[in-house]
Amino acid sequence: MTSSISTIEAYINQFEGGKKEYLIQIYKFIAGAVPPSAIETISYQMPTFRLNGNLIHFAMNKQHLGIYPGPDAIAHFAPQLKTFKTTKGAIQVPIDQPIPEKIIRDIVAFNIEKFKDKQGPNWHKSRGNWREAEELMQQIILKTTLQKEFKWGSYIYTHKGKNVIGWGGFKHFFSLWFYNGVFLEDKENFLINASEGKTKALRQWRFTDVNEMDRAKIEAYIQESIQTIDDGKEIKPAKTEIIPPSGLLLEALRSDEAFHDHFKALTPGKQKEYIQYIDEAKQEKTKLSRLEKIRPMIIANKGLNDKYK
Repeated sequence: MTSSISTIEAYINQFEGGKKEYLIQIYKFIAGAVPPSAIETISYQMPTFRLNGNLIHFAMNKQHLGIYPGPDAIAHFAPQLKTFKTTKGAIQVPIDQPIPEKIIRDIVAFNIEKFKDKQGPNWHKSRGNWREAEELMQQIILKTTLQKEFKWGSYIYTHKGKNVIGWGGFKHFFSLWFYNGVFLEDKENFLINASEGKTKALRQWRFTDVNEMDRAKIEAYIQESIQTIDDGKEIKPAKTEIIPPSGLLLEALRSDEAFHDHFKALTPGKQKEYIQYIDEAKQEKTKLSRLEKIRPMIIANKGLNDKYK
């Protein structure tokens, strides 16, 4: 699967024949089951419907359709799901069987109810009033050929499937994130590494006032970032000692063939990050919580720390 997929339509069009038809059916069914205000997006490289939270993800695997409604929904509907193979966070629907419409409709309704009182992020209250900065960046980005993708809870703009730029407003500053920033010339020293030891390529450009944002300079930095990708500039990951999974992670991999295949498809470095993330937790409850957090990331072929790179 290409990492440049940014719409559900594009996701479905990757497939052919029966798999594509099955995806079209499930998409149409879920779209009709969610409220009109629900947002369609790609999250963890999976088609997703959101309304104050993730209502449901779905993804095509080798022999089944994966449905990912969250562990609460699966636990609640456990009696109705006995005929399906499930994990704490996923339901496997064989693609040679009809879509279980009633169960999916009930699960979607359950999550709608669950999230109904959840407050969405209030940009102006929690992150300062950066409306003008946001509008300026939208105007700038329209002049580029970058693709818009939803990753890690925000929008990222990509070129040839590679992350170029994202941005966000916080209480005291508005920040642009250049994912290949380490390769930019940056003559005026605008860029900083905000997470020394974690981020190797990403650099930030921060503003405390929208009037500091020079449109021409920002456009130049974006074009230079695009050029670094065309030139093939990237930081190669260091070779990593392979350590085997154990404990709860090993049990989860053994009990879910699709999950196992996705995990094995990751680079040794990404596998090690996930193994250490689980092993570092002292309590079993924390380990279980972390396992459910990383499951959709692994299925989407993402590393634990990809957002820092």
